[in-house]
Amino acid sequence: MKQLKSMIFMVALFAMCGHLNAQYVTTHAKTAMPGQQKGIYYALPRTVIQLDLMVDKTELVEGPYSDFAYMIGASDVILDNDVEYVLRDVVMSTYAEADPNATFFVAMNTKKGESQPFYLNSKGILEGVGMVNETTVNPATPSVKVPVSADNKTFKYQYSSSSMRSEDQQARAAAEMISRIREEKIKLITGFQETAFTLDTYRQMYADLDAMEAEYLSLFVGKRVVTPVVQTVYVTLSKDVPLQTVGSFSKDYGFSTNVYDGQSITVQAISLQTTGNINALSPSAVESISHENKLFYRIPETVYLKVTLGDDTILECRETLAQFGVFMLAPLVHTKMLLDPNTGQIISMGME
Repeated sequence: MKQLKSMIFMVALFAMCGHLNAQYVTTHAKTAMPGQQKGIYYALPRTVIQLDLMVDKTELVEGPYSDFAYMIGASDVILDNDVEYVLRDVVMSTYAEADPNATFFVAMNTKKGESQPFYLNSKGILEGVGMVNETTVNPATPSVKVPVSADNKTFKYQYSSSSMRSEDQQARAAAEMISRIREEKIKLITGFQETAFTLDTYRQMYADLDAMEAEYLSLFVGKRVVTPVVQTVYVTLSKDVPLQTVGSFSKDYGFSTNVYDGQSITVQAISLQTTGNINALSPSAVESISHENKLFYRIPETVYLKVTLGDDTILECRETLAQFGVFMLAPLVHTKMLLDPNTGQIISMGME
């Protein structure tokens, strides 16, 4: 056991001595042993997919005179209070966050020369070495505004419960009011009043009568109150996990993280092999080997992104996913560079 510990110590010592002449030594965070070394951790970004499910929640409200709907000849009548959900649209957006699988430690040997300044954003993502893009604005997590709907579940022309009329009489009075409103609409159209109004006035009067008729009709047929709801799902795919089921959707329950409550919602990324011809670093070269005077960056991959509801494709597009790309090494000594904080790709580089 003592011999094994001695061998491990000697290997670590030789490795340390091997890097004494390097100004920078970059190591994956998994194997980094910073100790008392001067250095900095930095991360490359990964792409998070944000799905905003635009859902219409419809409350079915039974009218107080639904039993008397025959009085107005209505057939489409709500007989019970209920709730229905409709998936109206899916809006996709992306943003970058630090990739825990692409986090590195750079040890700096100041005896070998002045170290270049490293510029990171607030997420720990590397944006530049020796130079910084003053115009870079790191995008915040995207958000979708939810339309505000009016609360119109109450029945405007319902008689008071303290009314001396029976329910049957109240229903008949409401039915008679509907007939009178319809007569007034006809008179307005035919010009029965023989009064001169502007066209805009005619339109407004007709719209007012139409709204009043709809309110009286709701006493018999009920109301459908639609409330727009946005439910947000975050998805982080990878080369190892290119497909993920994020939940389900049903008419009765809406969106649920329980995949058994309805049709499953699945997000899948299919690589388009835009980095297929690059002789990239192997995983062991990234995670297990220290690199002298070099810096990891990443060339992102373009994918075909597909969102499905059950067997139906509800969204498809081409998208750049940083974590589907490949790792590369760039020289650090006498070098200045800018990196894209959303992909980890070098976008500007100069040699001193």
